[in-house]
Amino acid sequence: MKKNVYIILMKIKYISLYFVFILGALLLPLSLEAKDVAPEPVTWEKNVKSLLYDEDVIIEDGSNIMQLETPYRALDAAIVPITVKFNHNQKGDKFIKSLVLVVDENPSPIVGTFYFTPKTGNSSLTTRIRVDKYTYVRAIAEYNDGRKFMISNYVKAAGGCSAPSLADMDSIMARLGKMKMKFIETTEVSNTVNKAKFLISHPNYSGLQFNQLTRAEIPAHFVNYIKIEQDGEVILEAVPDISLSEDPSITFHYLNSGGPIKVSVKDSEGQTFFSEFSSLQKISKY
Repeated sequence: MKKNVYIILMKIKYISLYFVFILGALLLPLSLEAKDVAPEPVTWEKNVKSLLYDEDVIIEDGSNIMQLETPYRALDAAIVPITVKFNHNQKGDKFIKSLVLVVDENPSPIVGTFYFTPKTGNSSLTTRIRVDKYTYVRAIAEYNDGRKFMISNYVKAAGGCSAPSLADMDSIMARLGKMKMKFIETTEVSNTVNKAKFLISHPNYSGLQFNQLTRAEIPAHFVNYIKIEQDGEVILEAVPDISLSEDPSITFHYLNSGGPIKVSVKDSEGQTFFSEFSSLQKISKY
């Protein structure tokens, strides 16, 4: 009798464990999904927004006018691609005047401000940024009438602001200031929207990195001004900070008027760089 009772109790035990296992397997995805939800944007609301705007400034939802493309989990936190796409071209009476890129949790959260004109044609752009820790990344566009629109994504990446360069310092400084322009979409038809990618060789040291040989801190040394123009008209001006990646690059648009594309760059050490590119060229050029 006792043996039968023992057998029955053991069966009940194993059946109970089986159901606990099944229940756990069913609830685990829900638990992981809950942990994977982006947190509330506390840093933006408490600390970052006030760096840019007064309390009474209204920022509208920008999801109807633009899209923000970022990786959800970045492969390299020091080189995180970011693209902002606008649904409309620039017009003389209505155009995007500026675009601010923000990384909430970075030591210097304002990546930079990009200024546009009707000459830009379309304010969509692509660049690469550093991300220091899991964070919201934001794009805030302002029209020429003062209205502001924002869109944001949550990005999982860490250590990008202190990540060392893959190249040695001597080779980095040897190519300092060299520029390259790749014309992606180019036509000879006047005032059509063309597309190009600009890149400048520059370490863009954040001030948070260490020399891998001496372990000494590397002082901040970064690009802080870029101007791109054609035939005396400004296409794009940028005022970036330390959160742009090494070898800063910008993919941009412009209304082609036929003349050469001129680029001038300044960095935080007061160095200036200049280059000129034929607007009909379709391959990279130094």
